[in-house]
Amino acid sequence: HITVEASSFAYQPARLQVNQGDRVVLEFASADVMHGLYLDGYGLNLTAEPGHSARAEFVATQSGTFRFRCSITCGPLHPFMIGQLSVSPDRPFWWAGTLAAIAAIGALAFRRPASQKSRASPDQARLPARFELTCFPWLRRLLRSRWPQWGLTAALLAFFLLAILTGLLGTPVGNRNFAIVFVWIVWWALLIVILVPFAGRLWCSICPIPAPGEWLQRRALVTVRRGKLWTLGRRWPRRLRNIWLQNASFLLLALFSARILTQPGVTAWVLLGFLLVAVGLSLVYERRVFCRYLCPVGGFIGLYSMVAPIELRVRDPQLCATHTEKACYIGNEYGYGCPWLAFPGGLTRNTTCGLCTECLKTCSLDNVAINLRPFGADLLEHRGGRSDEAFKGLIMLTCALVYSAVLLGPWGELKAAANAVGTPAWLTYVAGFLALNLFLVPALFLGTVALGQICSAHFSTPAINRLNLRRAFVNYAYVLVPLGLAAWIAFSLGFVLINGSYALAALGDPFGWGWNLLGLAHVPWMPLVPGFVPALQALILIGGLVAAVSLAVRVACEQGERQGMTPEAWLAALPVSTFCLAATLVLLWLYMG
Repeated sequence: HITVEASSFAYQPARLQVNQGDRVVLEFASADVMHGLYLDGYGLNLTAEPGHSARAEFVATQSGTFRFRCSITCGPLHPFMIGQLSVSPDRPFWWAGTLAAIAAIGALAFRRPASQKSRASPDQARLPARFELTCFPWLRRLLRSRWPQWGLTAALLAFFLLAILTGLLGTPVGNRNFAIVFVWIVWWALLIVILVPFAGRLWCSICPIPAPGEWLQRRALVTVRRGKLWTLGRRWPRRLRNIWLQNASFLLLALFSARILTQPGVTAWVLLGFLLVAVGLSLVYERRVFCRYLCPVGGFIGLYSMVAPIELRVRDPQLCATHTEKACYIGNEYGYGCPWLAFPGGLTRNTTCGLCTECLKTCSLDNVAINLRPFGADLLEHRGGRSDEAFKGLIMLTCALVYSAVLLGPWGELKAAANAVGTPAWLTYVAGFLALNLFLVPALFLGTVALGQICSAHFSTPAINRLNLRRAFVNYAYVLVPLGLAAWIAFSLGFVLINGSYALAALGDPFGWGWNLLGLAHVPWMPLVPGFVPALQALILIGGLVAAVSLAVRVACEQGERQGMTPEAWLAALPVSTFCLAATLVLLWLYMG
């Protein structure tokens, strides 16, 4: 017999423990407003209001960990009002954890072939096969035309402005407001689950945020207008030509994430701020410096676009090197110079290319192509690295862990602290959040890299000096890219599949004013396959873990020009692989109990 009391925005107790086969009598009460209790896996749905409790009986036939969540809109943090029922023995978690460990060991133990450098040139030995998509004339004509891309951008800008208006003028209840539903449920799901893994920076090519500033710069909407751009044309400071500012802006937004994700007004001001900053910078600096160096979304899209199977590259780099016109960078009558300040002939990774296809439009030699390639080709071909990108990988993985605990976990105190901006509890949360992102997790990862270097030193040259350790830290940090992307996909599915039905109601009543434009305003909330979500999250995380461990072994084999999977390479990769396995197990525990 268990009594659960709901209050904004937590359950008490939030974690319930029973044994498989127990008959559970659940008494559900509310301390403030009407609340609901929907139990995943059992289809149980109760509602209670102050003074009127609800009661249900069921037999705990299924083992594992099941979330229960509020099914009645009760305020800003309603979508994250979550509890947890554990039915012992928790076989799904142990199965998933065991499978993760076996998969990690298998990826670590798989014997890589010896280097083929003696039989082929370095470039030939490490370039996976490509298939040029722009070999199809109809696709090349489509990408050369300015109208389709402009039409998509203009339509998205209309949605963007609607999100700002509904956020400022509509209902403050997040799951009934177009701004929250379509920015943080629909757009986020499309971006992190589909666009980034499968199309890389495709979103950046149609993003509406830089569009008004760019149109103002060019003094044209669609057609190409030759002459000087309407801007002061100042160059971005050389010291800031990296993604450190993007890392800082992402962390700054993350500190206020509980408010941004749940309060439409805050979301609207953030979106409006992005738009105004992008326009202001376009009037002062050359091209898209906001996208390249400041946008917090562009930072993680660029990092994870290294996994995507789509790339823009030149067909013959030597042809670009000898060509003096360089229209792809400076522009001509067919298009503008690269808005991302990238020379297509020097592109080797997706991180600095926004897929705007201006270079494809302007290239007089027809030397620019869009290719289909294996997943993670940028990581497989990766040589050297940058510390700003290394920290981005650590920050994104850490934030995925923190968000999973705070927003999808059963701990009401964490949610309250993250939401109580300006209070001592929030300041404590901020201190812990920044400590994890900037010190604890990087230090732990650095320790694992150092341990691997020390162990492998017994089989190779003398002790690693400081420079080598720093280089190893940066190179190994890229193994967190596939794992971090898997963590964000798992987190997003845990939120989107549960709350996606809110999108239908928001289409019918975007402002929450009682409209019913499409006959959808009263569509009830209904989670999509809630019982299958943890298993899907586990499969995605294990896939990311296998990719991360395989990449760690590859990096270890290439350190010091090693020939294949030697004992020193195995010892160098083991601690980093253990770090990845530990992060995966923590995420599995958060999602599965």
